[in-house]
Amino acid sequence: MKKIILLLFLINMFTFPNITFAEAVITSANVSKSVPIASDFTKTYKTSSENLLYLLLAAINEHNYSIEEIQFKTGSVLFKAYTKEFIASVSAKDGYNSFIKIIPADNNYNFSPSLLQKLHNYIDLNNNIIFQKVL
Repeated sequence: MKKIILLLFLINMFTFPNITFAEAVITSANVSKSVPIASDFTKTYKTSSENLLYLLLAAINEHNYSIEEIQFKTGSVLFKAYTKEFIASVSAKDGYNSFIKIIPADNNYNFSPSLLQKLHNYIDLNNNIIFQKVL
């Protein structure tokens, strides 16, 4: 049985010499370059969770993405960008730090990572702004 499998494998290798296992691995690696890496989805900031939520809303508004739903109590925002829906959630890590997580609503991670970078860059640049309640 082992000899038959080995013989079929060798016949296959000599019949189709252009197809190798290394090419299959390389092509799958090239496809995954358009997908954002895991570190792009979450980021920690030195601000309160309430302030980070307002910064996120300002960043979404700045880049002309449409806000579909806001839940202030849970700190989550559903917004649409480039005909895709995303869920952003803000959570407090401790009293001085909070983090944000942005994921696609349909779990299809095939989109440009520039969307996440735009939002994070806006929040980084405006992180020193502290929002206050107006009476």
